Amino acid sequence: MKTIAVLVLAIVSALYQHISAQVSLPLLNVKNQSHAPYFNYYQDFQNHFTNKPSQYAALYDKYALIDSTPIYYPITKKAEEYPLPCYQIMGDGTVRTGTSYHYTFLLQMFYKRLSCLKDGSKLDPNFMKYQAFDFFDSESTREAMDLLELYDKERITRDEFDELFERAKAFFRQEEYKHANAIFCFLATVDESYREAAFNNVGLSFYNQKLYGKAIVYFEQAITLYPNGYLGYLNAGAARRYLPVDLGDHNPSIYYFKKAYELAPDNPNVISNYRNAIKQELRESGVEIQEVK
Repeated sequence: MKTIAVLVLAIVSALYQHISAQVSLPLLNVKNQSHAPYFNYYQDFQNHFTNKPSQYAALYDKYALIDSTPIYYPITKKAEEYPLPCYQIMGDGTVRTGTSYHYTFLLQMFYKRLSCLKDGSKLDPNFMKYQAFDFFDSESTREAMDLLELYDKERITRDEFDELFERAKAFFRQEEYKHANAIFCFLATVDESYREAAFNNVGLSFYNQKLYGKAIVYFEQAITLYPNGYLGYLNAGAARRYLPVDLGDHNPSIYYFKKAYELAPDNPNVISNYRNAIKQELRESGVEIQEVK
């Protein structure tokens, strides 16, 4: 499976074959930055969104995204008993409320969920159903935040973005995943054009470390954000092979490989993986396969 990961990385890299200018980025040499004392960015992020003092409030305000999942309930009381902004009366006999999520595109290293007050009058900033979670260690987080802070002060040019992306891929090839992921996280936060590749590459960093549960989170997120991109499906199929399935269920890898094939039917790597998944499915069903030479 390692071969698959390497091939997929090559495909991801091919997404951005820019000719990078050899510019000097001494402040962005994340590998050589001095190690600052540990700082709990996750708690700092939560503090900000629960109206408590926060050291990086300006960055969170600028780069945190707020999303909402609508929830619909049947109307069971008078309309005036569903106050705004938490509730909206719909025209079909339902009332809509929602769950708000606050996160950064540091690949969702921060995750926040807010809820309305019990009377529905407003969002309760102190209610925290899910706390921030972290798949990285503090070093990757610190480096990503350092890059974000620097970018906010000194805007980075397109050539410098490209050089950073190439540097992240070089760290990846050297299995220096802490530094690679810090750069991928930063790029995904500030420039959408790198986001799909960043999600897949971070997932591959966990895949290569045999942390398949963590890897699938990023591949699934890539699929959610880019449903027409085959890479997330291809990588998810590779990772799903190593994850347990419910008793009686089939391994879902073939679903992902099939979807990747539908999106990229001429890609040799996609064809190979889909063909192998079909063979495995047939063998598990007791069908004998005779290879044609």
